[in-house]
Amino acid sequence: MGVKNLAEAIILQSIEDLWDETQKENSIKFFDGEGFYICAKVAGMGLFEQLRLYNMIKRITKRDREKTKKFLTLTTA
Repeated sequence: MGVKNLAEAIILQSIEDLWDETQKENSIKFFDGEGFYICAKVAGMGLFEQLRLYNMIKRITKRDREKTKKFLTLTTA
């Protein structure tokens, strides 16, 4: 396995971890931090591809937070 394949695997695992409640925060930190940028560069992703994936991740996590917020306000009211 080459370095490019490893970087791609790290990104894909981090995406999968978004649906694992025990790993979700670490995954979000990965995408928000320098780790994603480094892995994306090594994987050969251009800036446009990086931004597109990053924005997709942000939309997913924002939607999850909004669902949780709505749920919490309904149960505490």
